[in-house]
Amino acid sequence: MGDYHCIDIEFPEVDFNSYYIKSEVKMSLSYHAHIYTELDKIEVKIFFDDQTYFGEKLMLWSNNIGKRSFGSFLRVNVTKNQNNVKLQKVDLSDAKMIGCTNSSSYYENGQKYIIVRIDTAKFYWDPVEHEKYTAEFYLGDTGFRAVRPFYSYLSRKSILKNDGQFDISRMNDSSQFYKLGKSLFRPEFYFITKDDRNERVATITKLPKIQFKYRKGITEVDAILYGNVVLLITSFYHQIKIDYTLRRIHLPENTITIKNIEKKYITDTFGGLRDFGNSWDFNKFLQFAWQQETLKNYKLLSKVVELFNQAHLVDTYSSFLIHYNIIEICDKQKSGSIKFKQTLNKKETKQKYKEALSILLDTIETKEQVEFKQRWHNVQTLLQNKPMKNQLFRFLESQNLNPTSFPVKINELKLLRDNITHGSIENVNAESLREANILLYRISGILILNLMGIKEWKLNTEIN
Repeated sequence: MGDYHCIDIEFPEVDFNSYYIKSEVKMSLSYHAHIYTELDKIEVKIFFDDQTYFGEKLMLWSNNIGKRSFGSFLRVNVTKNQNNVKLQKVDLSDAKMIGCTNSSSYYENGQKYIIVRIDTAKFYWDPVEHEKYTAEFYLGDTGFRAVRPFYSYLSRKSILKNDGQFDISRMNDSSQFYKLGKSLFRPEFYFITKDDRNERVATITKLPKIQFKYRKGITEVDAILYGNVVLLITSFYHQIKIDYTLRRIHLPENTITIKNIEKKYITDTFGGLRDFGNSWDFNKFLQFAWQQETLKNYKLLSKVVELFNQAHLVDTYSSFLIHYNIIEICDKQKSGSIKFKQTLNKKETKQKYKEALSILLDTIETKEQVEFKQRWHNVQTLLQNKPMKNQLFRFLESQNLNPTSFPVKINELKLLRDNITHGSIENVNAESLREANILLYRISGILILNLMGIKEWKLNTEIN
């Protein structure tokens, strides 16, 4: 392990005495710990008196909670020492426990410790005056594709002479910043160079990031939201889950760094909007006025974009259900009913229904007439309402889609959904499922574009 920072951790609402064996030594209320952040891991080394059996109790307790909520049980304070001169605060409230290791050999300076691995950590540092109102949000490996088109390749600055001057310049029309709320942003590369005068090869490593500039009055909440919105639209455009590995936000009162462990994704996609009748590259996509509607619909978009990209990673049956679910989630309409116009008042209408029931009862066996009367009460309500279009049909029409033009009809989609949901896979035709998946994928993408306020799309109803 490398450099670390010292913190003190409390578990204010956890009774460790109820786990494992009751120790003769009193349990501590606060535990000293070292937190390490490296490229691909975040570890917390917690020190304790080995006679308290805290390590064993922590592992037992962690097995009984949702690992995702681990950080919510912690109270963290920064230890004042030379390791933390500029560190103001550490926040682990969003941390998920990835795992923990307890070994009989884990001793340091005569004190026992246990190692807990988590997925995220937030640090508050003293502000950096010349960096304030800026931020760098570094992307994981899948984010490389989002930044790559904005740059040319490494080349000599002058093609006329070989003077040892090289450059990786931004492409034409990609040097601008894009507006979002109280911020400006753009995709950039951060370059790391490595050279040894004794070696023939020098290396340049390109790290993808989103660079932000903020107006005065920016808050931590806004800065994180804007970062999440840019990540959302980037993930949707490239049709693959993209994560931040490090966020560094420079505010007047502090500098905030948020470290995340990158999740690896196996399946890759080509991305882009061509499947939705739109040929924009990512640069042109960012120039469009999507900001207002995306901010307004951010909560809904966060859910459906994650599902949209998840559908690329699963089998065909699951992909169908995910895309169908996206349509249902996007459908926020309330189903209303339109009644027939009545020619009689309520009393007269009631009498007519009573007479009708008397006639109908003559067609039913006497022993089943009680049950029929109960059924008749429900039918009366239904008879007063005009027949309406299918709710899914109505929603799709409201999105400027014409269900009558679909290569797979709405009732066929619903039948497929019912057969897959109820496990009747033997009733699902493979070719019908393939065509339905292509159609629902296109529809899902268009619905997401609509939520972003982007109407430049066209549904391709041809399926080869």
